[in-house]
Amino acid sequence: MSCYLRHVKDVLLEADLHPENRKERKEVDLAIRKVVGMKSEDKCNVVWKEVKVWLHDEIKKKELITGLKK
Repeated sequence: MSCYLRHVKDVLLEADLHPENRKERKEVDLAIRKVVGMKSEDKCNVVWKEVKVWLHDEIKKKELITGLKK
C-alpha cells in the first residue's frame, strides 16, 4: 500500500477524493502514479520522491489535482 497517501490529504480533499478502505486507497495510489508518470510496479519511496516534486510546484500540484478529478 502507498506510503505517502497520508501526506497528500490536502490534494485529495481538493480533488474531492475520500478513500475509506484499502481498495479505494489503492485506486487513488494508482491514479496518482499515472498522473505523475510512474508505474504501478515502482517502489513507493520512488513514487513519493516524485510526488513531493509535484507538491512543491504549484502548477504541477494543480495538474495533479485536475488529473485526480478525472
